[in-house]
Amino acid sequence: MRIYFYLLLILPLISFGQEKFIKGQIYADSLDTYQINIINITQEIGQVSTPEGKYNIRAKVGDSILFTSLQHKTYTINVEDSNLRTNTSIFLEMQINELEEVTILQYDLTGNLSKDIKQVETDFIDQRQFGFRVPRKLAKVERELRAAQSSSLDFLIMSLNGEMKKIKQRIEIANIKTDKNRLLRTIPSSLITTDLNIPEIYVEDFAYYCAEDKHTVSIMDKEDPLALIDELKLKAIAYISIKNLKE
Repeated sequence: MRIYFYLLLILPLISFGQEKFIKGQIYADSLDTYQINIINITQEIGQVSTPEGKYNIRAKVGDSILFTSLQHKTYTINVEDSNLRTNTSIFLEMQINELEEVTILQYDLTGNLSKDIKQVETDFIDQRQFGFRVPRKLAKVERELRAAQSSSLDFLIMSLNGEMKKIKQRIEIANIKTDKNRLLRTIPSSLITTDLNIPEIYVEDFAYYCAEDKHTVSIMDKEDPLALIDELKLKAIAYISIKNLKE
């Protein structure tokens, strides 16, 4: 019985000791500016290199390890036993984006804008004349999310290194700020201070408090001023209570 107890204590230590890593040095330009993402695709774990280019990630024989960054060509190795026993050096090439050949001079232009513009045929259709709305311009953080989601590799990398979570948090904060500003444009500040008894110095904070509540935002989306005012009266009671508790 005592031997069995000792085995229970020793086995986890043996397993931990058998855990292996692939490590070494990455050689590439601009390492001090761009970190390299190191992804164990097989085990779905990830790390980033140090500013000096050193890396260290858990691996076993047969795993596929991917090295990638925005500025370098992607490099992949299949882990062999020798990679786990000695340091493995990785050499990355810079990513060079070449433009496709394009025709610059399509017309016989003189260089005089007033003359040349008459030669250029243009067809412009304003989609609003057909009843279509102008597409909403995506915010920078939303474009980053779309770009990441369009690439399964980028999505995996950003999910593992935590960037995807940060982008979603930034989008959520941006949406709350947008709803806050929309509320302040819909409801006059005088109504908030006079009818809802919110001190003027807290008007913007109160609007932010309301914008964080999805139920309040959904009422604002219905564009029913009376229903929104009724909702804000309830929010004002709760807000004043919270501020009194804090103060």
